[in-house]
Amino acid sequence: MVNADQAVIPVHFAGRRDRATLDQDGVDVLRIAGDRIVEVRLFSVDQAAEDAFWGLG
Repeated sequence: MVNADQAVIPVHFAGRRDRATLDQDGVDVLRIAGDRIVEVRLFSVDQAAEDAFWGLG
């Protein structure tokens, strides 16, 4: 979806790190100025699981 200077993109991402796996949906929100992406916000369905995958939780 695009609205004014923002674009919203549904995403699915997966990864494997050591013995941990991650497989989930999310949404990326981009703010665009001119022909460049100037801001990115990433939202995960399960932020706690993503944090645990990266060793942050």
